[in-house]
Amino acid sequence: MVKLEHAEQINFKLRDGITLSGHLFKPNGLTKYPIIIFITGSGGLSYEMDWQEESFYFCRTLVNISISEGFAFLLVNKRGVGRSEGNWKTQTFYDRAEDIYDVILSIGKRHEILEKHISIIGHSQGGWVVQLLASHYSDLLKSALSIAGPAYSVQEQIIDNIKTSMIIRGYYHSIKWLLPIFRFTFTSYQLLSKKIKLGYLSYILDYDARNTIPFIKVPTCFVFAENDNLVPLEQNEPLARKLLVKVTVPYKIIVAPGVNHSFAKSKKYQTWEEIESKASPEFTKMVKDFLDWTRAEL
Repeated sequence: MVKLEHAEQINFKLRDGITLSGHLFKPNGLTKYPIIIFITGSGGLSYEMDWQEESFYFCRTLVNISISEGFAFLLVNKRGVGRSEGNWKTQTFYDRAEDIYDVILSIGKRHEILEKHISIIGHSQGGWVVQLLASHYSDLLKSALSIAGPAYSVQEQIIDNIKTSMIIRGYYHSIKWLLPIFRFTFTSYQLLSKKIKLGYLSYILDYDARNTIPFIKVPTCFVFAENDNLVPLEQNEPLARKLLVKVTVPYKIIVAPGVNHSFAKSKKYQTWEEIESKASPEFTKMVKDFLDWTRAEL
């Protein structure tokens, strides 16, 4: 199990002068190697939590699998998280994609990174950012992996999240009359946000992946979790298939069975208090399959 202190601490100066902090993990025994860049999801927690709390496993698992397969792995804190400067709460997904673009250009200049062998992985909201990057930078990226990245809009994802929370809390019979109220509220907030920014949601609420996925230019793998309470499989997997029909680069759509949004073993509507917080075998298989696909087929 690789330790955080074994990684190279690295900083990236962005085009607007902001500095992002990160850690670069390198595979043993190699002088040149491909690299994976990870894009975090929502919230303000640093990836460093994976090395501080045993129940946090997502980034740690990705790192261990990737370096064992001969890939370097780069973790970067978004603005305002960890030692990174700035404020992610005033960023759109397009802004976050631009930040990662600057990181890609910077890391690609290092002599040990194989040219044209830079791939990206993003989870949840990070999946939205991965999709954006994959729709623009075919000259920079070899492959992309969207893990539980929604195929629809931010507003739809929030409404689905609310619906799931109500079901878990036993308010199933209230959904029918409460959801229209929530939809009206978010639509009104979205319209207001075009005039004035009031909180983080006002920067992202108008985003819809339907305007991005059909234009993907980088070989991309979409993975959805069977029992995802935040990005429901039944809404997102069929939509992703529909949106990818005219995409001309290789792509894959995979459903990981028996896991939740964070790819821990879980039944539908189970909470974290009811399950074991650790990476599932399905998570490990999904990552290894993506690395094999990237290395052998593309």
